Amino acid sequence: MSYEDKIIDTLTKIGAIVTRGWYTVSERPERPPFGKELEYKVEELFWGKIHLRNEGDLYVLVMSKDIFNWKDKISQLKVKGEIEDAAGGLLWLKENLDNLEEDMKYLKEYLSSLKK
Repeated sequence: MSYEDKIIDTLTKIGAIVTRGWYTVSERPERPPFGKELEYKVEELFWGKIHLRNEGDLYVLVMSKDIFNWKDKISQLKVKGEIEDAAGGLLWLKENLDNLEEDMKYLKEYLSSLKK
């Protein structure tokens, strides 16, 4: 199973739906691709992108309408990935495949608990 397939399998395990499969991304249209992304959705809780750099770095973008500012929630988050950026409804995590499933499950539970 390829690395990309393992990522999709991990998303599927937590109940995510891949809404757009892997596609290449560049800084600008005339530049060569520096990575690839896929888009996902987890119920009505959150959605985002999985970004895989050509060098192997893995980033997760989490967008949620229920979090008005992730920056205010950073101290509460118990993720193994490194928080790269948090602003408004956007959260960027630098991840690795070993922790991806656990962190995505945690975010799903965390956001579910905020809805109650």
